[in-house]
Amino acid sequence: MKYCANCGAKLKDGAKFCTSCGQAIVQKTEPKPVLEEVVAEPQSQQPVVEKQAVTEKVSPQPKAVEQAEATAQPQPAPAVKTAVVNNEKMKQVAGNYWSWLASACKKPFTPQEGPKYAGAITLLIEGILFGFSIMLLLRKIARAVMSVAIALDDLFVTEYPPTIADRIGFYMSFGCFLTTVITAFAMIGVNYLVEQSFSEAKHPNFVTTINNIAHRSVYLLPLNLLFLLSVMMISGQNLSGLKFSLVVIGLMLAVWTIAILATGYEIVKPKFDRFYVTFVIYLVDAIIFYFAYSGLNEALHKVFKEVIDRLLK
Repeated sequence: MKYCANCGAKLKDGAKFCTSCGQAIVQKTEPKPVLEEVVAEPQSQQPVVEKQAVTEKVSPQPKAVEQAEATAQPQPAPAVKTAVVNNEKMKQVAGNYWSWLASACKKPFTPQEGPKYAGAITLLIEGILFGFSIMLLLRKIARAVMSVAIALDDLFVTEYPPTIADRIGFYMSFGCFLTTVITAFAMIGVNYLVEQSFSEAKHPNFVTTINNIAHRSVYLLPLNLLFLLSVMMISGQNLSGLKFSLVVIGLMLAVWTIAILATGYEIVKPKFDRFYVTFVIYLVDAIIFYFAYSGLNEALHKVFKEVIDRLLK
């Protein structure tokens, strides 16, 4: 409902004059900005859209530009990055290995987690040291024997005897190393099979068994270093240091035997008494040890026997 602005009387819809005072009524038309904007908006944005479409057709895609730039520029060598990553990983593994060795020396019968193949690496290092030490020991014994042979040469022999030291070299050292490592892993395999057969509990895998036994026998590492040092101190015909070397070998055998037999004592939920389990481990490992080193002893016996036969003739 509308009212007259002059007298306040009611006005009919569409009236041009007030019926009371005759005041002319001005019809106000409201602007329509929304309609104009809607109509004008497509006209103002249409060129922009077309311009963008044209620009997209003409300009190359960003991915294509990146691929072209990547093809044009030389790629960095991936080997350098791989080498850096490998060096960092090797440092981390070495640090974990040394911490594992330190914990083993403090508490040998409390196995600690370390690198997956920490036990195998330790056994290989011990085998290398033992093989090299045995080779040096045999060469020094051979030189002592040859010194006696040379003294007898002036009296009984007209031909210079063959040198035993030349026959005992890299191959003998490698043979000692290979025999030691194979024998150690064979004994650990016996422990693993016995534990699988005589225990009702959940069994560790073979790698874990190697780590546990290497952890218990960790003192073989310093004993091998001591054995090598004692052999290097033997010089010439003086074999007084040989007794100390034999004592060190006896200690190494004791440590290894304790580590091997500990599997029988620590077996969980055994089907039989632990005494029988330990006895089986000891018996089978003794047979393996005998056959392994009897072959090496036979090879050494042939070398020494050949020279002695030449001397006697």
